[in-house]
Amino acid sequence: MFKRILVPTDGSIRAEHAARAAIELAKYLNASIVSLYVYPPFHVVVTEPFVNMPDLVSEPAYKKVQRTAAKRILGVIDQAAHAAGVPCFSLCVEHDSPAAAIVETAVSPETPCDLVFIGSHGRGLFSQVFLGSVTTKVQTLCDVPVLVYRDPQEKKVKAEKDNTKKPAAGKKATKSATGKEAKKSAAKSAKK
Repeated sequence: MFKRILVPTDGSIRAEHAARAAIELAKYLNASIVSLYVYPPFHVVVTEPFVNMPDLVSEPAYKKVQRTAAKRILGVIDQAAHAAGVPCFSLCVEHDSPAAAIVETAVSPETPCDLVFIGSHGRGLFSQVFLGSVTTKVQTLCDVPVLVYRDPQEKKVKAEKDNTKKPAAGKKATKSATGKEAKKSAAKSAKK
């Protein structure tokens, strides 16, 4: 059914978990992986102190840093795919919109994919509405099926964080004294 799976990554740990799940699916389906890293084009606004530092703000230096990052990030996916025996082809693309780059890559004649396997960052509704989400944009724009992966470990980590914020069973939560409360407490202690 699916023979070539596009796996976009931003280098985050969540994207890496999604990529590993995509590799497992590809192995099961006897499919190949196309891993994709998208970075923004070079834009610079130079202020006075940096005018004499062309290496710091040059386009070639910027692209070199981006390609080095891409090589490291895509290398993780390449190694995992190789270890699983899954063929993998990696791409590094410069584009203003990661979502558009993902959609264009998915339907490109050079790398036609029949599934986009993308991780979810698990942002809340507020963030998605006001900031947008690459995953949501890809789902909206892409003609190729999109599988959104939500890491099951993420729920466990969130639950553990929530539990560390709550007081243990049988114990009451205490407020830290601030402002007037601190003065009243200090006055009571002084009277005793």
